[in-house]
Amino acid sequence: MYSIRRASYWYSNVDRIFKLSTCARESSGIIGMTVAQVIKNWTDEFQRNKVPEAEDSIRHILSSVLGLKNAAHLEIVRNQILTQDEYQMLLVKADLRLNRNPVQYIIGEWDFCGLTLKMCHTPPVFIPRPETEDLVSIASDIIAQLISCDEREKSYNPRCFEIGCGSGAISLALLSKHEKLRCTAIDANPAAVSLARLNSELLGLADRVSFSIAKWEENGAIGLNSLNSTKYDILVSNPPYIPTSEISDLAPEIVRYEPHLALDGGPDGTRVIKQIIQHAPKWLRQGSFIILEIDPRQTKMIRLISEECGSYFGKVDVRKDCFGVERFVILRCK
Repeated sequence: MYSIRRASYWYSNVDRIFKLSTCARESSGIIGMTVAQVIKNWTDEFQRNKVPEAEDSIRHILSSVLGLKNAAHLEIVRNQILTQDEYQMLLVKADLRLNRNPVQYIIGEWDFCGLTLKMCHTPPVFIPRPETEDLVSIASDIIAQLISCDEREKSYNPRCFEIGCGSGAISLALLSKHEKLRCTAIDANPAAVSLARLNSELLGLADRVSFSIAKWEENGAIGLNSLNSTKYDILVSNPPYIPTSEISDLAPEIVRYEPHLALDGGPDGTRVIKQIIQHAPKWLRQGSFIILEIDPRQTKMIRLISEECGSYFGKVDVRKDCFGVERFVILRCK
């Protein structure tokens, strides 16, 4: 589900932007209005046009236009009147939202686990979701246990492997929580890898993570030499898990603008999940962990795949996300 509370189509015709902005300005009457009035006016405009999360949308857009750290700071400037330049910038961005562009792409950044990450719309990179923060929490607890284990040497640095890094959200969030952690992350989308590298540099974490372009072949092979020379303690992934037939039913923000490569999990949504479970043990240490984000309808299938593989201890551990949905599975390698 598309959500901006919790966690592109750009016009190519400049004249069209101007005309749309002029119409929106005239119809909404925002010239000379305060920040508070602009929020009220555009919330109504978005609601009339059935734009979801209408007030949150305009608050995020407006805070970006005003250069505020986040939307909460709008209360401080609620009586401020926007300048003409600010009006024009607001109108262009609001027009994009009226066409159901994701807010994250419009403002060019998004917060995830306390980190501000750059977002990319041309070409698009998958937007991190709020429930994925719960995956980070689960992985972080496991990493903390690995680090504190009495049997480990003081120089021990746990290693994490991420499949499908997108903007780098998961790996970077984990690195920000654990100084000893080292991460290797891959994605088939070159734009995602470039964005992840940029985010790692901006956050000062680039020296502890490697982001690489790598495509997963049908036989499970990944063209990355370091995988053959390193054993990892934990593997994390928010893989594409939406069944192909359901992609067209998703919100316009997702269908029109986000990369389908990061969404489409094949006929039953488990194409990549199955590959991970079957092939990951060769990259992992004995006793290491795999944490995957999934569709709750896939838990039974994942249990069967795990049992057939024979490389994991006990039953698959299923965890719920912040919305109470069975969203994650944890497997432990023999």
